[in-house]
Amino acid sequence: MRWRSIVTIGALLAMALAAEAQSDLFRCKQADGTVKFSDHGGPGCRKGDYQTDVQHVERQPSPDVPAAVAPQVPDALPLPSARAGPKRSSQPFPAATRSIPSLAVSDLPPQLKAKGWSIPNKGDITIVQLAVSHLPAGNGPKFSSDNHFRGEARAALETAAYAAARAVQYDPRYLTVELTLPVGFRAMLGVQVDGPSAGVAWTVAIVSAILGDPLRSDVCLSGTMGLDLNVGPVGGLEYKIEGCHMLRDFRELLLPAGQNTFVIKDKGMSRSIKVTEVSTLAEAYQIATGRELRPL
Repeated sequence: MRWRSIVTIGALLAMALAAEAQSDLFRCKQADGTVKFSDHGGPGCRKGDYQTDVQHVERQPSPDVPAAVAPQVPDALPLPSARAGPKRSSQPFPAATRSIPSLAVSDLPPQLKAKGWSIPNKGDITIVQLAVSHLPAGNGPKFSSDNHFRGEARAALETAAYAAARAVQYDPRYLTVELTLPVGFRAMLGVQVDGPSAGVAWTVAIVSAILGDPLRSDVCLSGTMGLDLNVGPVGGLEYKIEGCHMLRDFRELLLPAGQNTFVIKDKGMSRSIKVTEVSTLAEAYQIATGRELRPL
C-alpha cells in the first residue's frame, strides 16, 4: 500500500493485473487482427492455455466504456461458464465484514526533504473494512470502494475477489465486495490509499468471509496476489514492520517468500514481530485463520 495525503507520498512496486478466466478457453483471432477469448469456440478459434496466451494479448477496452476508465479486471474476458472447468458454487453465505490491517510506507514530498525535514518512522498502518455478501441475481461481481482508495488499490481489490472466488471454487458473479476506510481513519484529512501490496490481505479476508472463518487479530500481511494464487513481492518491508508494530495487538508479519532479509529479521526481532514467509494464498490463509483453504 501507499498512502497520499497533504504531507505524505508513498512509494511501492506496481503490479500487472490479469483477468478471471477458465483454463479451458478458445483463443479466437478476429478480423482486425486482435485476439479474444471464448468458451464457445468457432471459426478462427483454437484451444489455448489462458495463463500463457494472455501474456501476449493486449486487452481492448469495452466499446461502451471510455478508454480512460475501462475496467482492468471484469468485462475484459468472459466470466466462468458452466460448460468450462470445475463447477463453481453459487450457494448463499451470510454477509460478513472483516477489519484488515493494511501496511504502508510514507515519506515527505521532495520539497520538504530539500529543506531538511525528515520523519523518524516511515512505516504506517490503517485498518480498512471489507464487506462481502452474496449477490442473489448473479449479475456481478460488484465492487465498490470509498473515495480514499485510488486506482491501483481498486484494481487490487478486484483481483483479490477473483482470486478468492477461484480459491474456494465460488462463482464470482454472485459476489459483492465493498472496501471502506472506517470513520476513525477518515478523520485524517486527505488520506488516500493506493498500491497493490495489500492484495494477499484482502484475498484472505474475502475467503474468510465466504467460508465463515474468523481471522487472527494479531497478524499483519503484505504481498500482492495473483490469479494463480501465488503471493508476489512488495517494497518497503523494513518500514512495514514499523507499521505492524504501531498497533500493540500485532505479533506476526506475513511477507512474500524470498523477501525475509537479515535487515527485516533484525528489525522484526527488535519490534517483537515474528516474520513469516508465505508463497501461496493457502499458506497465508492457514496462518491467518488456523483453517485450511478449501472449497465452499
